[in-house]
Amino acid sequence: MAAASLVTDLALVLGVAALTGTVTRALRQPPILGYLVAGLVVGPYIPIPLFADVERVHELSELGVVLVMFAVGLELSLARAAKVLPVAGLTAVVQIGGMFWAGNLLGAALGLSTVGAVVLGASVAISSTMVVTKVFDVHPPPADVRSTVLGILVLQDLAAIVLITVVTAVAEGAAVAPSALLGTVGRLLGVMAVGILLGLWVVPRLARRIARLQSPEVDTVFAVGLCLALAALMERLSYSPALGAFLGGMLVAESGLGRHFEHLVAPLRDVFAAVFFVSIGMTVDPLLAIDHLGTAGLIALMVVVLQVGLVTGAGVLGGQGLRQSGHAGVALGQIGEFGFIIMGIGITAGVVPASMFTVVVVAAVITAITTPLALRFAPAVLVAIEHRLPHRLRAHLSLYAAWVDGLRRGEGSSPVRRAIRKALRMLVVDAAVVAGIVIGVSLGWTRAIAWSHQALGTSPTVAAVVLVGLTAVIAFPFARGLSRAASALGERLARGAFPAADQTRPDLAATARRAMSVGLRLAALLGAGMLVAALTQPFVPPGIGVVLLAAVLLPSAVLLWRSGGPLGEHVGSATLALLEVLRRDAPPDEPQLHDLLHGLGDATPVRLVPGAAAIGRTLAQLDLRAASGAMVLAIARPDRDVITPTGRETLCEGDVLAVAGPLESIERARALLLGTPPPEAASATENPSATEE
Repeated sequence: MAAASLVTDLALVLGVAALTGTVTRALRQPPILGYLVAGLVVGPYIPIPLFADVERVHELSELGVVLVMFAVGLELSLARAAKVLPVAGLTAVVQIGGMFWAGNLLGAALGLSTVGAVVLGASVAISSTMVVTKVFDVHPPPADVRSTVLGILVLQDLAAIVLITVVTAVAEGAAVAPSALLGTVGRLLGVMAVGILLGLWVVPRLARRIARLQSPEVDTVFAVGLCLALAALMERLSYSPALGAFLGGMLVAESGLGRHFEHLVAPLRDVFAAVFFVSIGMTVDPLLAIDHLGTAGLIALMVVVLQVGLVTGAGVLGGQGLRQSGHAGVALGQIGEFGFIIMGIGITAGVVPASMFTVVVVAAVITAITTPLALRFAPAVLVAIEHRLPHRLRAHLSLYAAWVDGLRRGEGSSPVRRAIRKALRMLVVDAAVVAGIVIGVSLGWTRAIAWSHQALGTSPTVAAVVLVGLTAVIAFPFARGLSRAASALGERLARGAFPAADQTRPDLAATARRAMSVGLRLAALLGAGMLVAALTQPFVPPGIGVVLLAAVLLPSAVLLWRSGGPLGEHVGSATLALLEVLRRDAPPDEPQLHDLLHGLGDATPVRLVPGAAAIGRTLAQLDLRAASGAMVLAIARPDRDVITPTGRETLCEGDVLAVAGPLESIERARALLLGTPPPEAASATENPSATEE
C-alpha cells in the first residue's frame, strides 16, 4: 500500500508539473514557475481534488537538491575554478557580500532577530542557476555575457555551500559567536580538504576505468551511487548532504569526463529538481502569500535593483565593460533555489517565522518572472544609457576594459606575480582582522559598558564614545594596511599592463598606468570593503557599514575621475600618432611607436575593403559600440581624418578605422564592419563538435 501511495504521489506530482511546465514554457517563462504552480495545485491549500502527501514529496525533493549539487560539482573542476576566479572573482565577492549585507539590513528593518536577519541575507545572496540557464535558452545572450554570468554562478554555488553550513551552525546555536563560526568554517574546510585529497587518488581513476566499459547504464549507476554515498557520509558528519554531493561531482569532474557523466545524470536531476520545486509550491498558502505580498515585493525589488547595481559596478571596475556588466547584472536578478534551502534551515531551527518561507518563495516567483522580461529589454536600455554617456567617459571605459583584458592575457614575470599574490594576501588578512576587531568589540560591548560604569563611574554615553574611539585606534593600523595593500595591488597590476620604459626613452605610459592603478585600487577596496561590511553587518547598527564604505571609496573615486583629464589629453595625442600610422600603413610594432600608443590598449586598424558591409552606413546605424563592445577612436581617410567620430559619419571604401577595446570585442567589430562571420560562429564552423562536447 505504501509503495502504491508513493507511486501515486509521484505520478500526480510529475503529471501536473509536466502540464504546468509546458504552459509556462509556451509563455516563454522558466519551467520552474510551472513547477511551483503545480505545487499549489497538488498541495493542501487549494480546494482542487488532487492531493499529494506533503511529507513524502518533501523527502523525495531532497534527492533533487542532492542531484543538482552533484551536477554543479561536475561543472566545477579545480582547473575551471582557477580559470573563472580572475574573471568573475571580484564581481562575485561584491555581489554576494552586497546582497548578504542588504538582506541583513532589510531583515532588521522587518523586525527579525539578528540570526533571522542573517538567514534572510544568506537566502537572497545567491542567484538561481536553474532560472538563468533556462532563460538563456529562450533569450541567448552574447558569448562574453554568458561566460561572465556562468562564472559568477559557479562561484555563487561554491559560496552557497559555505552559507548553508554556516547558517545551519548559527541557527542551531541561535547566536553568532565568532569562535563558533570560525570553528565551523575551519572544520568545513578541513573536511573538504581531506575529502578532495583522498578522493583525487581514487575517484578520477575509478571514473575513467568505469567509462572505458562503454556502458551508459553502469556509468549512471556509478555516478548516482557515488553522489548518494558522499551525501550520506556528510550527513553522518552533521553537514549538509548537498556538500557531499557537490564534492562527489567535483571529484568526478577531475577525471576529465564531467560532461559525459553530466549528460547521463541530467534527466534524473531534472525529474527530481522538478519534484523539489513542486514541494516548495506545496508549502505556500495562497492567502498567506497575499497577506505578505508587500514584503515579498519589497524583497524582490531589492534583489533586482541591487543585483544590477552591484554586478554592473564591480564588473566595470573589473574591466568587463558597461554593456557586459549591466547585461550580467540583469541576468542574475533573482532569488535562487538555495534561498529556499537556507530559509528552510532557519524555519526548522525556529529563528525565522514560518511566514518568511512563503515571503521568500513569492519573491523568488516575482524575480523569476521579471528576469526574462528584463533580459528582453536589457540590450536596448544599455545601448540608450551608453549613448547618453559623455564621449570621454565612453572612450575611457573602452580603454580600461582593453587594458584589463590585456593584463589577463599577459603572462607577466614571476616577481610580478609574487608581488601581486603578496598584495592580495595582505588585503585579505587586513580585511579579516578589521572585521574581527569590530565583531569582537560588538560582542563585548554590553559587558564593557557595564564594567566601565561600575569600576570607573562613567556614564553609558561616555563609555560608548571611549569604546568607539579605542576600536578605531586598534583597527586603524589594519585599515591603513588594507588601503596600502589595495594601492600596491593596483600599482603592481598596472605595471603588469604598462611596464615602465627604460631610461633611454620617456615613460609615455605613465598617464595610462596611473589611471589604471587608481581604477584597480578602487576595485580592490570595493571588494574588501564589501566583504568587511557583510561580515560585520549583524553586529553593528544599521547603516554604519555603508557610510564607512562610502567614506573609504570616495577619495579613490574622486582621484579616478580627476585622472580623466590628463588621460584624455594623452589619448588625444596618441590618437593623432595612430592616424599617422594608419595613413601611411607603417608597421605599428616599432618600440617608440608602441610607447607612444600606450593608452589605446590594443587599438587595431580595420580597412574597409570593397564589398565591406559597413560601406555607405554610419557607426550609429551599425550600432557598433553596443553590438561589439569596441569603440572607434578615429577614422583615417585620404582627404581628411576624423578624430573622435560622432557616429553620424558615413563610412566609405578605403576608410581605416582605429578600433579599441578587448581583443574579442575588436574581433566582433571587425566582423560587423567587414561582413564576415563573428568569431563565435567561425570557431563553431571550424569545430562543429565543440558545442556537443
